[in-house]
Amino acid sequence: MFSTLVPITDVPLTGVNVWSAHLDSLSSAEIEELTLSLDDAELARAQRFHFEHDRRHYAISHGLIRHLLGEALNLPPRELAFQYGPHGKPRLTPESSTTRELHFNLSHSTAWAMFALSWEGELGIDLESASRLSDNATDLTAIALRVFSNREMAIWETLATPGERKAAFLRAWTRKEAYAKAKGEGIFANLTTIEVLLDPVATNSSLILTSPNGEGASPQRWIVRDLPAPEEFAAALAVAQN
Repeated sequence: MFSTLVPITDVPLTGVNVWSAHLDSLSSAEIEELTLSLDDAELARAQRFHFEHDRRHYAISHGLIRHLLGEALNLPPRELAFQYGPHGKPRLTPESSTTRELHFNLSHSTAWAMFALSWEGELGIDLESASRLSDNATDLTAIALRVFSNREMAIWETLATPGERKAAFLRAWTRKEAYAKAKGEGIFANLTTIEVLLDPVATNSSLILTSPNGEGASPQRWIVRDLPAPEEFAAALAVAQN
């Protein structure tokens, strides 16, 4: 396994394994090996990025998730095949899986990535860098209005400093995105209807969300938990509770 993959042990959720990886720490030989494990569609998507470092990070992160899945399934990474939901969430095809589905998700931001695998149920992971957020208060408020509920917005505006507001936004954003990714929804999909904690300094927060599960079905419960992340990053994991 690649040395850049570091297991995150502070994930007290049964059956879930999480890794982080610094995408600029691999050798050229390792990058070539990972790139060769991608299928034609993944290679085509990588080439659509304008900047070379974005193409490289995409290839590395998707190659790493293939190797993690291949190791879990005892299959060559290149032989894995994926199918995609309406908003692009990948899952293994029946031919690549076993009688029990292996759920997975990945997220990468700048030069870091995080990966999650579970045999227990659907999950989503999100990693975001503070460097991608504007320091302009007006710009950040405009984004917050697209992400926060009215109650969250009222709480957010009471935070004393721009730094606190930026940190709180980043943590809330990753929690909501992890949940939306777990459900297979697109970016900004109903995020204002999902309420999470707005705490700029707390660590390892955990909350429970419920969501409708189709007409006549019982609501589904989700645990959303913060994850340890590199400095100036925030990360969160959402896992379905069966």
